[in-house]
Amino acid sequence: MATNRITFTLNELVSVLNGAADRLLRANFSLTYSQFLFIVTLEGLGRSTAAHLAESLGVSRAAVSQRLTWFEQRNLIDISRPKGNHKNLSLALTDVGRSLAVSSADFLEKEFRTLFQGLPEVNLGELDSTLKKITSQLLADQGNKIAA
Repeated sequence: MATNRITFTLNELVSVLNGAADRLLRANFSLTYSQFLFIVTLEGLGRSTAAHLAESLGVSRAAVSQRLTWFEQRNLIDISRPKGNHKNLSLALTDVGRSLAVSSADFLEKEFRTLFQGLPEVNLGELDSTLKKITSQLLADQGNKIAA
């Protein structure tokens, strides 16, 4: 099979990035990459429900619910349980969780950018812009197919 297929290249890149991120986060923050995604996504959402967080992460509500105790025991999230409705949990990062989300995200970004300092032909700003355009186009196409 031809090796110049962008879909395979992007998939390989994501796999390599995720693996490197997981190793760096474990070594420097005692977090797995999936735990990192959980807190960074919640940081971006602000106060959220478990259902909305699950949707944002692309996982089931049960997958989010199963992980809440781990984050709560480490004082990373605050869980509010509205009276009479224990299914609609309200989630927010604590100050500790917010600090960890920001510092670990900044750390990963710095590590990634450091890799390319000696490669002037790699323009990370242009790459970021192109990848955002591709993502936007794919999401729009999915929306059009769902609406059809």
